[in-house]
Amino acid sequence: MDSNFFGFEIDRFAFWGKCLVLLLSVFCGGLIGYERQCKGNAAGMRTHILVSVGSTLLTLTAVEVLRFQTNGDPTRMGGQIVSGIGFLGAGAILRDGMTVHGLTTAASIWVTAGIGITMGSSPHLGELAVLSTAIVLITLVLLTKLEDRLKIRSHIHTLTLEIGDGEEKIKSLLNLLNTQGIVLHSMVSEQGRKGEARHRQSLTLRIELPAHFIRSDFMLLMAQNPDVTAFALE
Repeated sequence: MDSNFFGFEIDRFAFWGKCLVLLLSVFCGGLIGYERQCKGNAAGMRTHILVSVGSTLLTLTAVEVLRFQTNGDPTRMGGQIVSGIGFLGAGAILRDGMTVHGLTTAASIWVTAGIGITMGSSPHLGELAVLSTAIVLITLVLLTKLEDRLKIRSHIHTLTLEIGDGEEKIKSLLNLLNTQGIVLHSMVSEQGRKGEARHRQSLTLRIELPAHFIRSDFMLLMAQNPDVTAFALE
């Protein structure tokens, strides 16, 4: 295979060449992971770097083995990598009521594995891996802003809560949502049954989330609120 990488000759069979390929894999995987981490996803830089480096390492191993076993098929290793990466993607997908979260992160993990495989195949294909990294970043960053501008994505969600009884509890909650940049569209309140300790009330709110809403931070904020005993965001 061609050992040319953007005009530079890289000996993929030499130790320094393999090290350079692994560093390039760290760079590409890290860029994608950084974008995901900035969006508040659990699968961030470390996860994407490990996926990319692991895929590159296994592919380099398959290519190296092929030097001594000419009847081998290095593409089988790539297929096993893509199949095995499925458990990470499944772990990134979360379902909250009727809403599914983490599909984009799962896809970014999968494509990062593909970038690692391409990077490890040959320096010439490494050019394609770098180009693919740029395409992924454009898709994750610029298209997200375009969707927000064109209002393709809906930021209207349903927040259901169970809080303590009393008008002051509701006012405190609404002030908290306002400080987070969340816009309230409608609210329905239902008085709960009297429990052993105190009255409860259930709220169903239709809210508009801000463009740079970080779900994990908001869920932690709700969990730490002493007035909220149960909540769900769909």
